[in-house]
Amino acid sequence: MPMVTADTDLPKLLDTPAKQVKWAKKLVAEHLKSAAKRIDKPPMQGMFSRTLFVTLADGREVVVQFRTEPLDINAFKIAKAALGSFVPDAEALGNEELESARAWAYSLTLMPGKMWLRGVAGKGAEGRIAVNKSLGRVFSKGFLADNSCEAVETKLRPHLDAILASPLEDILPYKATVESFAKRLDEFAQLPLWVAHYDLNDVNVLIDEECEVTALIDWELSTPLPFGAGFGRIHTIAGEYTGGEFWMPEEFEVAERGFWTELFDGMPEHIRTMLEKRIDLVQDVVILATLLSCFFFEDGKVGVGQVTLKALPKFMTYRIPFVRGQEQPYRE
Repeated sequence: MPMVTADTDLPKLLDTPAKQVKWAKKLVAEHLKSAAKRIDKPPMQGMFSRTLFVTLADGREVVVQFRTEPLDINAFKIAKAALGSFVPDAEALGNEELESARAWAYSLTLMPGKMWLRGVAGKGAEGRIAVNKSLGRVFSKGFLADNSCEAVETKLRPHLDAILASPLEDILPYKATVESFAKRLDEFAQLPLWVAHYDLNDVNVLIDEECEVTALIDWELSTPLPFGAGFGRIHTIAGEYTGGEFWMPEEFEVAERGFWTELFDGMPEHIRTMLEKRIDLVQDVVILATLLSCFFFEDGKVGVGQVTLKALPKFMTYRIPFVRGQEQPYRE
């Protein structure tokens, strides 16, 4: 997906803030049937769009995004069907003139809360713990279907095949592990299909003053996956990177255990019972997700997250609480 790091990355008819405001006013009037009463810039722009916050004359508050590639609205619909009010509504603001210039516009619900990155400031360890527990409760509602066969064949298998075919030297120490996972995909397909966020981080999670999750945004690259395959970011939602190094704060294990406990306690009982019987399989899928997060697959190519790669030997020793018991999250 082409990055939009400056206004000039957009086509000429959108390449200044003034042009974007003009188009936002036109599009909301046409599609949302209300005039724009106020338009503001967000506190932070995404990497793949230019965004405006629009207050409509009828009182609605929406986000208008301009992109250089179409947005997968279906990803939002699937997530919203499971997670409800935590996911914004998304609507295409179709316009032939924009699209002929290779630009696409969308409106999304302006969601309540502050970015976790900013909202947790000053809340200390208790803030991180509260967010992790709340995330577990949100994702406990993510059950979609009894098996994951289609997701395995359309998402996991192509990703693993691409890694194995890649000439990147960084992959070599992990190639045998990837090969072993590729042979076990039929097993992973036995796990239930679950909502998974492609880029779960402290920018895409919104929270309130009590550090409870109010919304999850930026679903465009997300697809449902076998249970556990969406939780490879547990390392950095309970911990963090500082100066390019993975860091475990003192509250790491309390936050991490809190996430998993709330996740399992909140899901339907029959699903929890089934997963508890296959907990070793869940463990392996979480490690698979960790690998896939490092060796990501976008636009038909495998890339490497260099910061994640540095921490990957440690991450690969991670065991979820239901497997490790009272032992430490990572083995020495």
